Amino acid sequence: MKGEITTGSIKIDRLRSKIIEGNIKIPPFQREFVWKQEQVIELLDSIIKDYPIGSILLWETKDDLPSKRNIGGFDLPSPTEDYPINYVLDGQQRVTSIFGVFCYDLNTVENEEYDPSIFEILYDINEDTFISSSDINDTHINLPLRLIFDNFNFNKFIQEKNLSEEQTNKVVEVQSLFQNYELPLVTIKKRDKTEVGIIFERVNNTGTPLSTLDLMIAWTWIEDFHLKAKFEDIFETLEDKNFGNVKNKVVLQCISAIINQTTKTKSILELNPQDVRDNIDLLKASLEKAIDFLSTQFNCASYDFLPRVQQIVPLTYLFSRTNSVTIDQSECLKTWFWRTSFSTRYSASTDQKMDDDVEFIDLVLSNNFSGLDKYQTNLNLTQLENLKFSKSNSFVRAFLLLLAQQKPLDLANGDIVDVGNALSQYNRKQYHHIFPRAFLKNKRLTNDQINKAVNFCILPATSNRLISDKDPSDYFENIIPQANLDTILESNLLPNDKDIYENNDYDKFYTERAKVVFKKIKKLSNE
Repeated sequence: MKGEITTGSIKIDRLRSKIIEGNIKIPPFQREFVWKQEQVIELLDSIIKDYPIGSILLWETKDDLPSKRNIGGFDLPSPTEDYPINYVLDGQQRVTSIFGVFCYDLNTVENEEYDPSIFEILYDINEDTFISSSDINDTHINLPLRLIFDNFNFNKFIQEKNLSEEQTNKVVEVQSLFQNYELPLVTIKKRDKTEVGIIFERVNNTGTPLSTLDLMIAWTWIEDFHLKAKFEDIFETLEDKNFGNVKNKVVLQCISAIINQTTKTKSILELNPQDVRDNIDLLKASLEKAIDFLSTQFNCASYDFLPRVQQIVPLTYLFSRTNSVTIDQSECLKTWFWRTSFSTRYSASTDQKMDDDVEFIDLVLSNNFSGLDKYQTNLNLTQLENLKFSKSNSFVRAFLLLLAQQKPLDLANGDIVDVGNALSQYNRKQYHHIFPRAFLKNKRLTNDQINKAVNFCILPATSNRLISDKDPSDYFENIIPQANLDTILESNLLPNDKDIYENNDYDKFYTERAKVVFKKIKKLSNE
């Protein structure tokens, strides 16, 4: 059955009562209250001027989620009603602000995430404006707004301050405006948690969108299990391995693959909370093994050089099913890696492609390697020639890993280059224009022509400075050790036609270099 949507309105005092009764709650996937006092005052000013402040979106459900029991810094009493419960999906900042300002008979809670004093706002009768409790002018008469719905103490305030008839009329008018203001409500009913998560993401577009992890934290919460803390532990490990930039969504796709062999968002939100809790340690261990595999097999020592972030998911799934792979399985996985690295496989329908990858891994684990046939590279030679060197380009990251596989030798001295250092963090000083930038600038070439990816090699910063802006005809003869010239060129996938360098022939160089690299791509991808 389709869900229902009802519209209506609610007065401020009734909103306050429903929060105290436990009928309206802030769900656990909502972020903390972040408004500043200035924003709260602007909201109050809009209300008193009868400006629209937007509707409050509620989700009515019988699901009892762990809620943020203390709203606005106040210690709420235990709920008097169990069902139904209305969770605030949109309008949390407004609801919290209104509740915090107009509460008058509850104790505040210490050590809240924010300072409840931001709700201590008064109406300056002399200036006809709202002010902070820290800005009180002792010569003015200031009405604490928490008295607006406390009729006894409101009347007492009028008597004690000995207000004139004009002043009394003014504060009574302010009280009336707040007491009669109605907030528009939209309530959705008969929707499951998955739909609610999608609704929240779509309506919460004025602030930071709710992530799938936020929802998972809500759905899996119990007293002795906090998914957020578990994820923080996982990301500490990832950070230690230079993979701290992996997105939360990717890690959730990993655990969804482990549990249900699918990575789709809808499936993630439908995961059984107990299954998530039971598999969280396996997730961490499998992720570690996947990253170690990337590092040892491809020299991918940092997330910055992973060609496709989607590659992490099937590898994590792989190591959730086995602790090690056979030689044949490893060779198959290497071919899969290079084919997916030099393709646009994950440019669309990404979730489905990763689900297909999971099926492929199951075949590999059963020593059936026929699934490789559906993976192919699609970077052609012309595209490779014109590829611009940019960290954000997945083909460039794959190109750098490809260079690292060759155990490149230093152009300046023939020593083995520490590719681990070059690939542990993205530092342009570790990469060298083979035809130096200054040399090509003098020939009036454009930046796109100068910064072709095939014009780069991995080179330590010290050797980079030694070669600097020298012409290729100079440093290829006077700096590169001539006795090992062919070996050094081959290790860097550079064409061995000496005429190219002697004649400073850049056009022929990048054309031939692209051919050498392209041949290596085809070899590693077994195509």
